[in-house]
Amino acid sequence: MNVLATPTIVQLSNGKKVANFSSPHEFKFEDGTVLPAHTPEHANHYRVDMWEHEMDDESGDIILGFKLSPQVIELMGDWHKLWIYDDVDVVFCPLPMITAIKEHADFGLSYLSESPFRCVRIPDRINKLVSISKQCL
Repeated sequence: MNVLATPTIVQLSNGKKVANFSSPHEFKFEDGTVLPAHTPEHANHYRVDMWEHEMDDESGDIILGFKLSPQVIELMGDWHKLWIYDDVDVVFCPLPMITAIKEHADFGLSYLSESPFRCVRIPDRINKLVSISKQCL
């Protein structure tokens, strides 16, 4: 699956070039720019693996964890190359993926901070508008 043959990258009013890693939902930015959604098939194919551990007590609580699937790691490499060539500045990823990158032995927070991968920052929760200037690690 070569999804980056024609990647969707949009330029925000501040000049930042942004892309959507795998979300099946579009992103609407403060400046009116819209970053298109991916298909449900794409979103499903490039999701992180989730694991659950049920607590040993009677609480019913579950500990969730996330790990990067081989497909996600491969696509990360493709996006990283586009970032190196200055074709994209930020690639928006789901929070579980950002969490998994930080916890991955070969990546971690230092890799994350020097990569294009970020989560959206939504300062306007009522209108669900994404910040054009601040992103989350």
